Amino acid sequence: MGTKPLKKSRKTSIINCYYNIYNVYNFYNDYMIERTLIIIKPDAAKRGLVGKIIETFENVGLKLMAGKMLRPNKEVIKNHYPGTPEWIKEMGKKTLASFKQSGENVMKTFKTEDPEKLGQFIYERLIKYWMEGPIIVMVWQGPNAVTVARKLRGHTIPVLADPGTLHASFSFDSSPLSASLDRVVKTFVHVSGSTDEAKREIDYWFGKLDFKSYEREVDSQYLI
Repeated sequence: MGTKPLKKSRKTSIINCYYNIYNVYNFYNDYMIERTLIIIKPDAAKRGLVGKIIETFENVGLKLMAGKMLRPNKEVIKNHYPGTPEWIKEMGKKTLASFKQSGENVMKTFKTEDPEKLGQFIYERLIKYWMEGPIIVMVWQGPNAVTVARKLRGHTIPVLADPGTLHASFSFDSSPLSASLDRVVKTFVHVSGSTDEAKREIDYWFGKLDFKSYEREVDSQYLI
């Protein structure tokens, strides 16, 4: 007894179903898959935290697309940041906010509350911090990669980071402590702050590199 051919309406339904799945998949790839830049800084490398940091991002399902270890010079580090007057002032405002959250007196430490002066202090010492040893620059990819990576890293200031994040798990550094030692807070993992920032940073460190796609087991569980 032969198999009856599918009725036209059923054939159409199946075709439409696959078509819809295809469209959803393409929409997902076009609008939700992101890339972000993550940098492991010198103190993390010296402490042997490289494996733990990479494992954290891999475990959640993000995909490592590129990576390199280097010791950049002052100009390369300086140009990683926007370095504009607005950016410097914003850095100063973040320092003021961090001191306020910590209940410390910024005037006592810096003798100023001027965001521009505070921001310049941070900028100069950031460059010095990055030059303490090798850094590892990586591109990671995945759904909402920018947001996911920042959540895993935690608050920029380790002492203010939520328990379980990388910064909370491996550091107690704070703005008052670092300022008392004439250095910046050692934020040992850098992650891009937005998709626009990620694009700029990836272009800066990797140029027009052709990132090669590959499949991970997690892809078949969540991306199909």
